[in-house]
Amino acid sequence: MDILNLIRAGIFLVGGLVCIIFGEGLNNFKNKLLLKFHLEKMIKDERKSYFYIGFIFIAISIILLVVAINS
Repeated sequence: MDILNLIRAGIFLVGGLVCIIFGEGLNNFKNKLLLKFHLEKMIKDERKSYFYIGFIFIAISIILLVVAINS
């Protein structure tokens, strides 16, 4: 069992869950930072993309978990 891949799987799992659960908060935080840096042209609603990124992170986490168990 490879402990490093287990740690990586946990990090990706937490990142994926944060992206899915707190997607609206992440979007608001990004937009506030863009306003602070005077980049109003780049502000848009990306809540749906955070949802997709979360699922990609969870898929990576599952792959790493399988690799860690098989090692």
